[in-house]
Amino acid sequence: MIEILYIFIFSLLGFLIGLIISLVPGMHINTTSLLLLSIQTMFWSLSEYLGIEPILVPLMISSMIVSAYIASTFSNIIPATFLGAPEEDVALTLLPAHSLLLKGRGYEAIVLSAIGSFGSAVLTLSLLVPIKFLLADPLNLYQDLKSLMPWILIAVIAIMVLTEKTKKAMVISVAVLILSGVYGMVVLKLPLNPLIDFPSTPLFPALAGLFGFSTLISSFISRTEIKSQAVIEPELTESEKKSSIISTITGTLSGIFVSIVPGITTAIGTIIALVFRGRTDEKQTIITLSSVNTSAAIATIANLFIIQKARSGVAVIVNNLIRPDRWSNILPPYSLVYLLIPIVISTSLSFPLTCYLGKTIAKRMGRTSYQSMIKISIIFILLLVLAFSGTIGIVILLVGASIGLLPIFLGARRSSCMGILLIPLLLHFLGIS
Repeated sequence: MIEILYIFIFSLLGFLIGLIISLVPGMHINTTSLLLLSIQTMFWSLSEYLGIEPILVPLMISSMIVSAYIASTFSNIIPATFLGAPEEDVALTLLPAHSLLLKGRGYEAIVLSAIGSFGSAVLTLSLLVPIKFLLADPLNLYQDLKSLMPWILIAVIAIMVLTEKTKKAMVISVAVLILSGVYGMVVLKLPLNPLIDFPSTPLFPALAGLFGFSTLISSFISRTEIKSQAVIEPELTESEKKSSIISTITGTLSGIFVSIVPGITTAIGTIIALVFRGRTDEKQTIITLSSVNTSAAIATIANLFIIQKARSGVAVIVNNLIRPDRWSNILPPYSLVYLLIPIVISTSLSFPLTCYLGKTIAKRMGRTSYQSMIKISIIFILLLVLAFSGTIGIVILLVGASIGLLPIFLGARRSSCMGILLIPLLLHFLGIS
C-alpha cells in the first residue's frame, strides 16, 4: 500500500506541474518532461531519506511525468484560445476556438475542449484490452497498418482538397499544401540558436507562424474587436449531445491510430479525424480535436507495453526509466497498472480545473481592448520564439505567418497549412526523402 501512496503523491505533483507549465506558450510537455528527468537525482536522494525501495523511484518519476503529460492535453487549449500561440497538438483547434472567442464564447471553447479530452480519456482506457488483442496477440495487426500509411495520407490530402466549397478554393488549397510542404521540408531540418538552453524544435515557430501569428496579424489588420466573454456554462441540445459522442469516438480512434503508426503526429491525427468526422460545426470540431490529443497521450503510454514502441518524447523518457514489460497476458503488467493511476488522477482533476482557469481568464478578457491584447500577444510570441528558437526561429515564424495569411485572404481552409507535416511525411513513407 505504501508504494501506491507514493505513486498517488507524485501523480498529484505531476498534475500541478503539467497544468501550470502548459499555460506557458512554447513550453511543450517534452521539454517539461526533460526538465523533470534532469532533477531525478533529487528524487533518488529523497527516496533514500524516506526509505523508499530504489526499484520504485523510476516508477514514481514516470508517474509524475505521465500525470503532467495528461494534464497538458487538457490545459494547452487555454493559451491557444486566448493568446493564439498553439503547440502542434492544438494547432488546428485554435481555428474554431478563436472563432468562438471573437463571438464572446471563448470560455465555451475551453469547456468543449475539456469535454472532448475527458470523454476520450474514459473511452481510451476502456479500449486498452481490445487494443492489446488487436495489435498484439492474438491478431497482431500492428505491422499491417504501416504498409497502409501512404494510401491513408494520400486519401486525407485528396479529401481535404476536394471538400473545399469552390474550384478556386481547391486550387488555393493545393497551392498552400505544396507551399507549406516545401516550407516544412526546409525548416524542420534547420538548426536553431535559442537564447535559452532548452530542448527546442522548429515546429514551435513554424506552427505559431502558420496558425497563431497569422491569426493575430489578420485580426490586427482588420481591426477586429472581441465582445465581452460570456462565462455561462454551455448547453448542448439532445442532437448536439449525440453528435458529441460521435465526435469523441472519432477523435479517440484517430488518437489511438496516432499512437501506433510511426511518424504520425497528433496534428496529422486531427486531420484524419476531421476527414472521417465530416462536415460539422465549431463545437464538434473542438471536441473532436481535443479527443485526438488526449487519447493519443494515453494510448502512447499503453503501447509501450503492447507493441513495445515509443511514439512520443514523453514515451521515450518513460521507456528509458522503467523498461516496460510486454503485455502478454489478459491482465496488464504491474508497471502499467501503476501508470494508470496518474492517468486517472490527472484526467479527473484536469477537467474541472481547466474549466475554472478558462472561466477566470474569460472574465478578464473584456476589460481591455482586443487590439491592445493582439499587440501584446504579437510581442509575446516574438519574445518566446526568440528565447526558444533564436533569430532563425523569428525567420521561420515570419515566413510561416506569410503562408498562413494566404488561405485567410484568398478564401480556403487553413487546415491546408498542415502540408508542413503531411507532405514531408508522405514523401518519407514513399521512400522519396
